[in-house]
Amino acid sequence: MSNKRIYYWFLYLIIVVIATYVFKRFQQTTLFEDHLNKYPVWIIYGIVVLAGYKNFVYDPRNNNE
Repeated sequence: MSNKRIYYWFLYLIIVVIATYVFKRFQQTTLFEDHLNKYPVWIIYGIVVLAGYKNFVYDPRNNNE
């Protein structure tokens, strides 16, 4: 594994930790009790995690970086 891929892995982990922190903080608010706010937050969290995986883990591995 090259240094660039390790750097991408760390970036991905930082993105996931920040997204999880924001998600958990949003869960503690009263806005999360409304179902109209609950599901978009889950969808946005999933998109952030999957897009981060694709851009920082999957693509560099396929490009042999």
